[in-house]
Amino acid sequence: MKTKYYNPSSLEVSFAKAFQDLAQQLEDRLDVGKVVNITPIHDVDNPMVIYKLKDEEGDLHEVVVQIIQRPDNLVS
Repeated sequence: MKTKYYNPSSLEVSFAKAFQDLAQQLEDRLDVGKVVNITPIHDVDNPMVIYKLKDEEGDLHEVVVQIIQRPDNLVS
């Protein structure tokens, strides 16, 4: 079945939610730092999950994961 709606597609949203759910496993793999907040933005084209991190010195950082699904005609 060809995807007809990409803005966002249900696959993009599901993937973004799954990535958000992996926060603890991702934190466990960080050499330094801790996840202090997660901001999901699932209702836009190319959904995002924004992680706010605190490093060992107490400084805050943000990492933005943006999910982009390519149209079917570009995937081969």
